[in-house]
Amino acid sequence: MIGRLLSFCLLASVAAGCAAAAGDDVSSGSSDFTSSGEDLSGLRDAVKNVDEEHVVLAESIAVPTADVSSGSKDDTTSISGLDWYQKWAGGKTADHAWSDGSKFGKRCAWASVLRFEAIVRDAPPELGALVASQTKWNGTFQNWNNDYGGKTADGKDAFGDASGAYIFAPRADITKWVSATAKDGSCYLPTKAMLVEYLTTCKAQVASGTDMKGCEAPATSDSDE
Repeated sequence: MIGRLLSFCLLASVAAGCAAAAGDDVSSGSSDFTSSGEDLSGLRDAVKNVDEEHVVLAESIAVPTADVSSGSKDDTTSISGLDWYQKWAGGKTADHAWSDGSKFGKRCAWASVLRFEAIVRDAPPELGALVASQTKWNGTFQNWNNDYGGKTADGKDAFGDASGAYIFAPRADITKWVSATAKDGSCYLPTKAMLVEYLTTCKAQVASGTDMKGCEAPATSDSDE
């Protein structure tokens, strides 16, 4: 009887330990997709509304230190890479170096990946259907950020300000997932509705006998980008 009781207690202890470990894993913000090894839970929570294009981030949400280029992926689709388009005098253009990003730009670049992740967790069926129908595009999106959140070396602001996100295909085999960083550190991120519009537009374009080049879904807010 004592032996059985000890065995039960040991099993219960192990189970409790496993449950605690699982809870720790969830609370740390780890994901099935991203593998940065960094706690992104605050930022992930801030961008989870997939219908919200303009996201104002609390000052308490830290700027991730991990390079965003590794992106996020599942079995059907992925986002990776990094393109900085910095909108102040002397800012970087088509630059891929994580270290060159502004503080706010880095935060929005990660926010954009986490928004992608939130959308594809419940992906619209149009996504898998379009990927399956293509020979040139394999479902990969490239992370692009229009950054107005930095300054010149002598403290001058960017020209204008961010006003929208969008999705477009500069070539048949490339789709750009474009976010924008505002001067106040807020982010404009692609939405689920924007992705559905992009996929629907591309499907119709491909059906007309052309490829995906030129497919786009513009910002839902007014945009000057």
